[in-house]
This record gives sequence, structure tokens and C-alpha cells, in this order.
Amino acid sequence: MYQYCKIEANGIFTRYVRIVNHLNNKPLTYHCKSADDDLGLRTLQPNGEWEFSFGVAVFKKTDFYCYFFNKNFHAAFDVYIQANKLEAKCGGDHCIWTAQDDGFYLYNMGSRKNVKLHDWSK
Repeated sequence: MYQYCKIEANGIFTRYVRIVNHLNNKPLTYHCKSADDDLGLRTLQPNGEWEFSFGVAVFKKTDFYCYFFNKNFHAAFDVYIQANKLEAKCGGDHCIWTAQDDGFYLYNMGSRKNVKLHDWSK
């Protein structure tokens, strides 16, 4: 099941962040936000996807952060940072994060490869 959320912003360029749950038959609960927008607490079922879009700010830096948890594991990290190496690692306008049992992978649109960037913490 695919879910989508659009954030209205005063930006010229639209960016997208997608969260994909590839945990082994487990739901993924997460909470994403920026300095200006709180996207709320959500749960993504196994093999589900959720995407949000936003306009990047012209005069300030756009940064989205998410906290993920599942039973005894958790992880917290930036899912998008404007004009940063992370934005370059996305390889385009989309940052696609996949949660797996061993950690979080970021898909690079240019190289078409998933790269593990974060581990789960206990």
C-alpha cells in the first residue's frame, strides 16, 4: 500500500522523501519532522511505502529528521538535508529510504544502488 503526503512550502524546487518497509513481516513505526513541519506518528505495514514532498526553502536550509522504531530497535537520523552530502547521495530529487532487518538503506537514483547508511540501535 502506497501513501503520500504533500507539504505546502514557499520553495522553488520540490523534493521527495520515500520510506519503504522491507522488514521481515513487521510494521515500522516512525515520526518525521522539520523545523517547520511535524508529519506526525505513523505506522507502515510490511512492504508498504509512504512518501512526502516539500519545496526547499530559498533563504534557509531545509532539513527533515525521522525517528524509527520496531519492538526493541530504534534509529534516528536526517532523511533529507538541503545542499548537503546527503542530498547528493540521493542522486536526484528523490531520497528513498528502505528499512530492513539489518538497518536503513538509501537508494541513489544516479547509480541505481542501495547503500546501507544506518544501523538499528537497541
